[in-house]
Amino acid sequence: MNYTDTLQAVDTMKALHLMGIEGGQSGSYVHYPCTKCNEGKAVIRAYGDKKNVWYCPECKRSGQIISLVMEVMEMTWEDAKNLLNEKAIQYPASKVAKELSLGYELEYDQYLELQGISEEVCVKLGIGRPKGKTMLSGCIAFTVYDEMDKKIAYYGIRIKDGKPIFHHSFNPELYLYNFNRIDTEQEVQFTTDMLDCVRLLSQGQQAVCNFGLPYLSTTHFALLNKCKYVSFSYEIKNLDEISVQAVRNLQNYMRILKK
Repeated sequence: MNYTDTLQAVDTMKALHLMGIEGGQSGSYVHYPCTKCNEGKAVIRAYGDKKNVWYCPECKRSGQIISLVMEVMEMTWEDAKNLLNEKAIQYPASKVAKELSLGYELEYDQYLELQGISEEVCVKLGIGRPKGKTMLSGCIAFTVYDEMDKKIAYYGIRIKDGKPIFHHSFNPELYLYNFNRIDTEQEVQFTTDMLDCVRLLSQGQQAVCNFGLPYLSTTHFALLNKCKYVSFSYEIKNLDEISVQAVRNLQNYMRILKK
């Protein structure tokens, strides 16, 4: 496996574990103690085009996962690459095959009201705070369907800090939220913000979301390419990176909306 393939195939958390480094994932980034300054501020990308590229804002060093293994484990480049390919490969996740049988009882929460989202919309889309003790306790849960309108998962946003919570069997790179409801012949707005997506839907607009990821995956583009018109907003986080991806990968009409 060559250099580029290794960066994409290696599981970031597995690689850090091999080196004896404790890391904590937040979104598409893993935070860990810098191996030089030990300030605990280094970050490494766990998904996307720059996967397994790391940077420390304290000592300004940067590199990629192979060079980090070389430094920490005192290995040659070839030995470090081979170790990662042998011990830290991340096998591709597959789409959920069976319809989800689990059903949460979702209640309308004041948090949603403060976000400008009505109870009527929440009932229609299957959004709310789960009752009882569940994996998504303290979260706003979104019912997720695949493009064939099959219920496959619940995706949660923790109310206290906005952190995404979902079961490991659900891979957000393989789906777009609300894609099952859109008319691909009409303009579709893309956003990285789940709540913004719901607000757009409540205004009668067509919208989809990539579950807050700061990039678009190959599967996301495959779905978006089924749409005749796709628009992006200036309010999207990481818009520059996403728009570059879109120009390279979208084969249909696209535009950026200034709000």
